[in-house]
This record gives sequence, C-alpha cells and structure tokens, in this order.
Amino acid sequence: MAGTNEYVKQFGGVSFNERHFGDADNIALCEVFYMHLENVVSESFSDEPKRFDEACEELFELNGRKHKPVGLVINKGISEKLMNMAHTERFSEMKVLACKHIYNEEPAVQFDAATFILPDGVNVVIFRGTDDTIAGWKEDLDIYTKKYIPSYKYSVEYLEEAAKALKGDFIVCGHSKGGNVALYAALNCSPEMADRIRLLYNNDGPGFHDLRPFATPAYRELLPRYRHLIPQASFIGMLLAHDDDYTVVKSTRLMGMLQHDLATWQIENGEPVTTKLSVLGKLNDRGLADLILRISDEQSDTVNEITAALLGSSGEKDLTGLVKNAGSALRGINAAWRSLDSGMKEKFFGIFKGSAALIRGAAREVRRETAEQLKTRAEQRLAKKNLAAKIAKVHKSQAV
Repeated sequence: MAGTNEYVKQFGGVSFNERHFGDADNIALCEVFYMHLENVVSESFSDEPKRFDEACEELFELNGRKHKPVGLVINKGISEKLMNMAHTERFSEMKVLACKHIYNEEPAVQFDAATFILPDGVNVVIFRGTDDTIAGWKEDLDIYTKKYIPSYKYSVEYLEEAAKALKGDFIVCGHSKGGNVALYAALNCSPEMADRIRLLYNNDGPGFHDLRPFATPAYRELLPRYRHLIPQASFIGMLLAHDDDYTVVKSTRLMGMLQHDLATWQIENGEPVTTKLSVLGKLNDRGLADLILRISDEQSDTVNEITAALLGSSGEKDLTGLVKNAGSALRGINAAWRSLDSGMKEKFFGIFKGSAALIRGAAREVRRETAEQLKTRAEQRLAKKNLAAKIAKVHKSQAV
C-alpha cells in the first residue's frame, strides 16, 4: 500500500485547480510542517508570502543542504519529503506566511502555526503537533491534567489574525496536539471566522476534559465540515472525551503509538485507505478516558508538580539532548525524585490505584461487543445460506 511519498509522486503533477485540496494533502502538509519553516518565514501576516519551493530551498540551505532529523521521535524522512513536495507542480506554487513560533518553559508552551495559500486562493492553516522540546511534551501532559493550555489562546488569536489579513476561505489542519488545538480554535473563534472555515482536519488529536464542547451550537454547525482521522489502533486520539465522528485510516504499524506517525497512514488513488477500529483501538477508547478523567484536580496538581520537577532537573531542553546525555540527565532526575517528600510520592502512586481494574473492565466490554458482532455476522451468513438454498430449491422445482 502507498503512503504520502507515493501520493506526492502520483499527484505531484496535478494542480490544485484540477484536484482540490483533500484528505491526503492535509496528511502530507501536517507531516512536513514538523520541519522548522519558522526559521526562514516571517511570523507576520503583513510580510510578503514566500513561494513554498523557495522557502524549502532556503531551509535546506540553512541545514547545510543535508536532510537532518528534527527530533528524536519525529519521522526521520520528513526533510526529504518536504523537498520532494517542493519540486512538484502541485505544491511548489503554494505560498507560505506567518510561521508563528511561541516557546516558553513555565508555563509550558510550544505553539507553532503557519498559513499556506493555495493557487486557487484558499488559505490552509496548519497547527503543529508536539516537537522535540521538553516544554512541548510538558504541554502535552497539561492537556491531560489541566482543562486549559496557553496554546488554546494562541490558536484562536492566530485564526482571528489570519481572518483579518487574508481574503477567501480557510482549511484548518493539525496533527496530534495540533489537531486538538485546531478543533479548539475552530470552536472558539468568532462566528465570522467560523463561517469561512471550509474544512477542519483533526489528525489523531486528543479530546477535551468533558463532552461539553461537542454539545455546543458551534460544534453542530462545524460538523458537516469536520474531518477527524485516526488510525485503527489509535492511542493519542482516544485520550480524554472525544467525538465519535471519526474516520479510521489504515496504518502499516500494529501498535497505536507507532500508528500515530502520519508516514504510516495508507493512501491509495489519492485517498486515505479506510478501515474499522481494531480491538486494541476499542480497548483504548474504553479504558484511556476513564484512566485520565477519574483523576481529581488535586491529583492533577501532583502530577504536574512532580513532572515539572523531574523534567526540569534533567538539564536538557529537548528529547534529543536527553538521550544524548542520558547519564547526567538520569542522575539529575533521580536526585530530584529523591528530594521529593514521601507524602508527595504516596499521592503520585495513589493516582494509579485501580488502573488495572479499569483496563480489565474495558477489555470485558470490548470482548462482549466483539462476541456480539461475531454472533450477528454468523447469523447473517446463516440467513444468506438458507436463502440461497431456498432459491436453489425453487429453481430446481421449476426446472422439473
């Protein structure tokens, strides 16, 4: 099966005027936006946009004309994929502007957004997922333990600024945390901006702390234009309270965390290959929300306090440095853990009590549901077999 590389090869010569922006374009752009285009493109909407191919060439030159990795857990092939896209008719003439980058350690913020202007005048806003920085991963944790992160505010501000600066409709996309942020921004921007959103793509982004955002008029109005894509054993996209209006995309990997990589999502004939949620995906759906949502505010504060202390003690700014200097980083983390008082440690371990029972309960529900589905399918097959036998009997009697 083909992925984004093959999609770019197959449809790279087809302009956006011939084939409008679709699901596969969303996947490809979200994937390559992990490259640091903010290093060569201004963050202002007032500055002149750059052609996509020119921006990519500048970034490649800045990197010494080498395909360098941009993070420990980010797909190693995105630099090469970015340059391949830059040299196609379809993507080269796009323009890119307003590459916004906000980074802060406390409170943890890693916010990145950019706008791509298609040749047909449609504006595509991409919100980046978590990069290699420790602050980015700390902000990820804040999504699960807090009800609000600073990136939510920045995402709404970015959309409103884009609406004022640009004409035409918008397509809003994001992967992982970027998908979560994209959905929040679309639900909380002004009605005028919301009306201009032609499509919203949430690619395996986590949910929110409760279902209230999905019961709002804003969500109901957005729903016909909302595309929520997840892999068949989704892990990240099943966290917290989420909508059920998702499309399952086939991944080449078996496990949910590995399937989170957009490079593993399968595309054939220009469209994602759809499938059904796997047993593991259903187990994640049942169990993960309960595991996180049952944590109290006090327990959330404990998790944040301990995590901040441990990550801060590593002395590193990103995961690459953490692994490269693992010895000193682990010594710092160990010293920080030992310095915590016993009461704090006891609270931390208490959070995970009962987790095994929750997982077992979720597994029972999935097994029961699967058994019922198998029974229904067997009954359907038997009914078809009996019907075929009856038809054959009638045909035989008529022949006599």
